[in-house]
Amino acid sequence: MTTEDLTDIVSTVLAVGALLLQVLLAALLLIALAALAVPAARRLLVEIRDTLAGTELWIAGVIALVATLGSLYYSEVADFLPCRLCWFQRIAMYPLAVVLLVAAWRRDVRGAFAYAITLPVVGLLVSGYHVYIELNPEAESQSCKAGGASCSVKWIEELGYITIPVLAGTAFAAIVALLLLARSRDRDERARATQTSTA
Repeated sequence: MTTEDLTDIVSTVLAVGALLLQVLLAALLLIALAALAVPAARRLLVEIRDTLAGTELWIAGVIALVATLGSLYYSEVADFLPCRLCWFQRIAMYPLAVVLLVAAWRRDVRGAFAYAITLPVVGLLVSGYHVYIELNPEAESQSCKAGGASCSVKWIEELGYITIPVLAGTAFAAIVALLLLARSRDRDERARATQTSTA
């Protein structure tokens, strides 16, 4: 098996995983929007949140770890040269793998949220801009071309739209959603504990 064959397999597996995450995120977003006005949707959202109880940080940490290993595979094995925006996304993703897995091990939802939430939000914004540059190469600035690959280069394109920044953006969005679910559950549990202790 050649490196090119292995890269095709890795890209396909990551793209299918990203597609599944995108479907789940879209469904979660629709339920969350419906929950603003429909009590049944609100109950469903709480049920989803409670079903994940205690696993949100582990799942988010694994997603960050897979994204980190995937980016390292692309640059170190497949020899894809990271562009400037790729580096910014890596700066946001790599610490998440450590922070989230340590927080999951310590069961520290508040700490995870406080220390980690900024990274996936910023990473998601950078990924969105990177996708925009891929779709509109004429919008690429000269600084993006300096010191590496052009930001408009699509090293992979799976399922007709999944490129490396789409993979990263999907991972960032999933991590944000999981952190928000974990924080919501943690707040409700603390509120119940406070009510019980004062009763």
